Parts: sequence; structure tokens; C-alpha cells
Amino acid sequence: MAASAPLRAWIVAFAASCSCAPAFAQTLSLPELMAKFKASRGVEAEFREEKALPLLAEPLVSEGVFYFAPPDRMVRFTRTPEPASMLLDGNRLRIEDSLGVEEMDLGAEPMAKQLVSQLLVLLRGDFEALEQDYRVAYEGGDEVWRLDLATRSLRLRAVVEGLSLVGRAGRLDQMVLRGANGETTRTRYMRVVTDRAFTEAELARLF
Repeated sequence: MAASAPLRAWIVAFAASCSCAPAFAQTLSLPELMAKFKASRGVEAEFREEKALPLLAEPLVSEGVFYFAPPDRMVRFTRTPEPASMLLDGNRLRIEDSLGVEEMDLGAEPMAKQLVSQLLVLLRGDFEALEQDYRVAYEGGDEVWRLDLATRSLRLRAVVEGLSLVGRAGRLDQMVLRGANGETTRTRYMRVVTDRAFTEAELARLF
């Protein structure tokens, strides 16, 4: 079943984020960076997302909290402007907001799965998938690094122009997702906890 328009919008937001021009010191290679993410037991962070649409004078702003548990579980709880949640557990995608609940089997939606997996590839430190699925530009080191990804998928390029990620060592600080229609989603991650260990009770409650 094809994804509905609201669901596609949520997927793009989930895959999504500020662009900057930091000063780089080349001390950390891309394989070393991915190894740092791969070694993490999980991530917890607060986020502030600004979505700029071509027809809107001001961006749409949302804030909340984000969790990642390797290898393929992510959830984000939006607190403002209204409560909402988006859960990824393997191939299961579940979205809940004021309109209700919608679920998708990503195993049957390969393009939607790759959209969501753009962030997953980094967080789980999957260097092989990164090189296989994206054209990669990387610069930086322990202090600051930047990773620019452009999908190799022609179908996905019709939706997403590119993804840029900025961080320090094994931490993601900022991300910008550029849509092919002129939409830009910028996310800043704050109070980031890397190597977050989850108890079984927390995993059951969050995911």
C-alpha cells in the first residue's frame, strides 16, 4: 500500500537538522567516525526542528525528545506545538498524532524505508551501507566533522535532494534535509547522551 501524503511528510521529517561552516582539523577518518557510532549502546537527545516550506513565510517549529536503540529502533516524541510520536522498530513504522494512528510495513515500501534509514545508517555506524547507498563527502575530525550524503537511488532523488550532518566525535549535533521540492528541514540536537544504555523496562516503554 502506498504511503498517504501525511505519512510521507512524517517520514521525511523523521529522516531529517542546521547547516554551518565549521573549521575542520582532519584527525578522524570516516571509517573511524562510523566505528564510534557503531560502538554506542544508544542515543538520547532533545531536538528542535524547523521546517521551511516554499509557500510559508515562517518555518514550522517543533520540539521534543529522540531515542535510538541499536540496531534499528528509533522513536521521537514531539512535545510542541502538539503531542505526537513516530516509532521505527525494524520494518514497522508507527505514527500517532492528533489525526490518529497510522502504521506502515517498510518491508513493502522500499523508498520509504530508505528515507527513514538515512539517519539509521549513521547512528548504527553502518559504513558498508553508507558507501553502497550514498555518494559521500566527508571532512573534519574529533572537534568538528561534516558528512554530506546524496542518495544513489533515482527514485529517492525525486523526493530528497541531499542530507548534511554535523557533529563532534561520536555525537550528532545538527542535520539538514533538503527536499527536491524546495522544502528544508533543519534539526538541532541538544543535551545529547551518547552510549545510552537502555534497561529492558525502558525498551518496553519506549519502543
